[in-house]
Amino acid sequence: MCYAATAAVAFLYLPLAMNYTWPLFFPGTPRLQDGLNTLINGSAYAVGEGSVEAVRHRDYSEHRAVMAVHTTLGAIALGLAMFQFSGRMRSRHPAAHRWMGRAYLALMTVSMLTAIVFLAAAPYVGHFIGRAFDLQLWALALGTLGSAWFALYAIRNRDVITHRAWMTYSVALMMTAPLLRVLWIGIQPIVPQHDLLTNLGASAIVLGVMAPFGAAAAFVMVQPAGSAPVRRHSVASYVLSAGLALLGSIGYAALALRLPEYIPRSLAAYHLVPLWIALTISVAGAWRARARGQGVREQRWRWLMWGLAIAPIAACATVVVSAPVYSASDAVIAGGMVGAPGPITVAFALIVHNAARRIPGPTARTAPRDNVTTAAAA
Repeated sequence: MCYAATAAVAFLYLPLAMNYTWPLFFPGTPRLQDGLNTLINGSAYAVGEGSVEAVRHRDYSEHRAVMAVHTTLGAIALGLAMFQFSGRMRSRHPAAHRWMGRAYLALMTVSMLTAIVFLAAAPYVGHFIGRAFDLQLWALALGTLGSAWFALYAIRNRDVITHRAWMTYSVALMMTAPLLRVLWIGIQPIVPQHDLLTNLGASAIVLGVMAPFGAAAAFVMVQPAGSAPVRRHSVASYVLSAGLALLGSIGYAALALRLPEYIPRSLAAYHLVPLWIALTISVAGAWRARARGQGVREQRWRWLMWGLAIAPIAACATVVVSAPVYSASDAVIAGGMVGAPGPITVAFALIVHNAARRIPGPTARTAPRDNVTTAAAA
């Protein structure tokens, strides 16, 4: 079910992305994304003041060739990636799997490099989310590139577990493009904000937690549970992690309360609510594995739990570090967008390293087949 939903979003995004830059080359051509948004939320929200169209039209027009390459190749790469999670295709058509993987890597690389070109050439948007979101876009481009190329390095060393894990992470970051649109279009009818860019910022903060968590949780769930003995931790360790998360959450909420009145204080909730949902899932997964005597899986859920517990602390630390460089408002928003993902990604890397070490020698022939639900990480 998760794989089907993920694939549906990726494939539905394909025509929206490919059509997005057509009006820049052929004025008057309808833009599918804006048309859908207008149908649901009205034209004032979709293309009026405070929309992406209003603040980026000039920049996109000046760099339309770069944007066309970025959006088109990125969407095609994401569509190809959906087939890579099919265990049936890997086993029955390994050559097709390899060639589609190469195509994904090539298309994604060009797409991310053109994104970097645009980010370097164009100023950040003139909105209170502008600087923080610009920083997150840099992190997404570099993270998508780095994780995919590390996955290639792993498979060339016959480390299938590490390869699949980091490809999943790369695709999870790629999926933020369509999911941002799902969220900024879908949030408005439920929780109206001032404008589209405010909802874009809220959505980006949500995905700052959920994108890396999704990749990590999917990896943990599809790996063998493992009954090998590992060090058991007391209930106090779970309480300590919850206390640390609570401390960080209070700190981040307090920093958000100092935002100027024109910035919604509710932005903090878009970090804290997903964080606590993810933390609850991780604790529940660890306890379930503990009850079943699945020590290895419990350990991995616990590592992810600690990554999530540290995430709001990292968000607060990002605020403190970046405030002297940016404004205090930019720093608070950047904390949710780029500070929180760090500890979650570190936890994911630790989990993957542990899983790969449990398979002796080259893992290409001995790695367990994962389930297509790995795509839930996206």
